[in-house]
Parts: sequence; C-alpha cells; structure tokens
Amino acid sequence: MKNIDERRLESDIEYRFAYVADYIGFGDDDVRAIHEAAPLTLPLVPKIVDAAYEAFHRYDATWRHFLSRQQGKPDFGAALERRLKELTPDQAMVKTRKHSLGRYFHRLMTEPYDAAMIQYMDAMGRIHKAESHRSRLDIPLVHMNAFLGQVTDAVTGLIHGLELDPKRELALVRAYTKVMWLQNDLVARHYLRLAES
Repeated sequence: MKNIDERRLESDIEYRFAYVADYIGFGDDDVRAIHEAAPLTLPLVPKIVDAAYEAFHRYDATWRHFLSRQQGKPDFGAALERRLKELTPDQAMVKTRKHSLGRYFHRLMTEPYDAAMIQYMDAMGRIHKAESHRSRLDIPLVHMNAFLGQVTDAVTGLIHGLELDPKRELALVRAYTKVMWLQNDLVARHYLRLAES
C-alpha cells in the first residue's frame, strides 16, 4: 500500500498530479501514444476548438463569459440578451480565445508532461476562477466540467475517425481521457480551495 501525504496533495501541485496520474494509470505509455499520434491529431485541433466554441455558443450561460464587462458591471435581462446576439464567433476577441485553446491542445499533443506542463495545466484552472484580482474571468465550475466533458467526447470521436488500428485507437482514447481527468482535477482544485476559505 502506498502512503499518501494528503496535506501535501493540497500544497504541492506536482505531488498532486503524480498521485492522480498514478491512481488513474496515466504514464509513459500514454504520453508516448499522444506524442506518436501528434502528426495525425494536430490537424484535428481546429475541429476540436470549433466544436468547443459551437457548444459555448449554444448556451447563454457559457457564451456570456465571452462578453467584456461594461464599466466593470455585468449586464442583465434585455441588455445581456442584446449583447449576446451581437457577439459572434468571428469577432476578434473570440478568435483570440480560440487561438489560445488551439495552443493548449498543441502543447498537450507535443510537449513533455513535466513540471512545466503541470504548471501550465494548473494555470488553466486558476485563470478561469477569479480567486485573485489578476483574473478577470469567473467561470462557474459546472461550465468548466461541461466543457471538459464535451472536449473529451469531441477528441474521442475525431480519434475514431482516424481509422487507426483498434489497439492504437483504444490506447490513444484512453490517454486523452486520462489527460482530461487530470486537467479536470487541476481546474476543480481552484474552485474547492476558494469554497473552503
């Protein structure tokens, strides 16, 4: 039986990542599967990003987070509805965020899962939760969970469309599913820390 320092899980991000990775079986074989498939999966990134943004655009509760605040105050009612209709997926700010999401997937597909990657993945949770004045975003956890679930499904479907050898396809789907669970933990920890304080 492995001994786990539960306090350290909350204070040491690399220790936490290593624990969750070990628990769900994410290891070198998964990273290898992701990296070896990168020549096939990198061209899919625009489709993954587009699918995510189509999902965001379907719901006012998610699309409203792409609106800039007017004089620091959120809109409500008719004003919010009008601004949501005016915000289109081809506007510069939305394109910038789409580009950022594309870079995120590029990193997941090509870079080592080392301390720098762990910090990067942790930042994805931190920047979406306004626990400091540096973050202007405050995305509710339910939307982050929905997004990660939708992305996992989109990636799974696109991998299936590559028509890989069944064993390789399964290994790749499992690897990406584990990555999304690791990401989900690193997102959720910022919400839980704030709720506990």
